[in-house]
Amino acid sequence: MMLNTLTLNQILEDLAAKKPTPGGGAVAGMLGGLSSALGNMVLAYSQGKQSLEEYSSLHEDCIKFLQIAKDEAIALGDADAEAYVKVSALWKLSKSDPNRIDQWDVAIAQAIKIPLQTMELSHRILVTLNTLVGKTNEMLASDLAIAAILAESAARAAWWNVGINTKQMECESQAKSFTDHSNQLLGLCKELASLIEQSCRV
Repeated sequence: MMLNTLTLNQILEDLAAKKPTPGGGAVAGMLGGLSSALGNMVLAYSQGKQSLEEYSSLHEDCIKFLQIAKDEAIALGDADAEAYVKVSALWKLSKSDPNRIDQWDVAIAQAIKIPLQTMELSHRILVTLNTLVGKTNEMLASDLAIAAILAESAARAAWWNVGINTKQMECESQAKSFTDHSNQLLGLCKELASLIEQSCRV
């Protein structure tokens, strides 16, 4: 599955089907991609405006970052599906199978690291969007707020994927470390998204 090669309708049909991928991880990635794209739309309508000329350098930097973030978010959505396939293959083996015993926590850890990366990316997107508050076309304040909501939603979705996988880990200390990190990231993302929404209402 490559999300960037499918039409929106194909993605929705695949999501609705009774098959393991795409699933929540792909949705988290797409939410991050949508957030980045919408942020860049706000910037597209802000560039070249005389009243915002002093922010032109900031706008250019943010456009570059959000373009990269969009592609990274979609790639993480695909990577999440790939990680799930590996876990699913091990899941079918007996718990006493040596291959499952040796590879289980490694595969689960990989399935956790990808949504954590999605959360980290969501945080960077939100930091970027926050720097744009009051520095973009005010007629698109609602779009900037929606971009923030989408980035927070990507983080929230990825947080759930971290949580469902940490419960499967044999190593409790590693599971706790992943859980603590995801909780910290979610708190930061929620705080930033709320701040952006409040600022866009002014």
